[in-house]
Amino acid sequence: MASRSENLGLRQTQVQTYVSFTSFMTAVVVFFTGLLITQFNTYDISIKVPISFLIFSIFGFLYSTLIYTNAAEEISRKRIERAKKSILLGDIMSEYIGVYLLVLSIPLVISVITPDEFLRLITLLASLGGFALYQFSHFSMIERHFRNSYHLFSAALIAMGIALFAAQSYGIYFVELSALFLLFIFGLTYIATKKKAE
Repeated sequence: MASRSENLGLRQTQVQTYVSFTSFMTAVVVFFTGLLITQFNTYDISIKVPISFLIFSIFGFLYSTLIYTNAAEEISRKRIERAKKSILLGDIMSEYIGVYLLVLSIPLVISVITPDEFLRLITLLASLGGFALYQFSHFSMIERHFRNSYHLFSAALIAMGIALFAAQSYGIYFVELSALFLLFIFGLTYIATKKKAE
């Protein structure tokens, strides 16, 4: 059986891994967004929305990094319950705001920067196919937070990804659907913070 100091060491290592991951993802999304912004002289709504998703993603990763750093401090002070709350909140922000908005913005960005239908469809399939695999392979945070309804929420996220791509491609209801999608993501995030993992 592991001693208390070994458990604290393991928790500290876990949090350091989280901090490293979210710091790296923050840098990646900042770089990607900055590179994207410099490519446009004017901003049509079809690019404003994916850039907005990326900006939210940046802050999802950034704030989760700060929260994980606070968890490390709580662990070093041996306040495990407070550390667990911080880790839970960091997980929620990193996944729902950071990862989900990043993954679902990539097909929208590619759709704007290339007229090539093959590349646009491959990006959509890779993005949403990988997202679906992750969501339904029992690894996602959404399954931990919504054990009884994660299938429904995951399917809704995938359907919204497809609908956003179609709305952007055809220029119909793109802004409205984007606003609905953001409300769904933020609502999901809020609800997840109010409940413990099931």
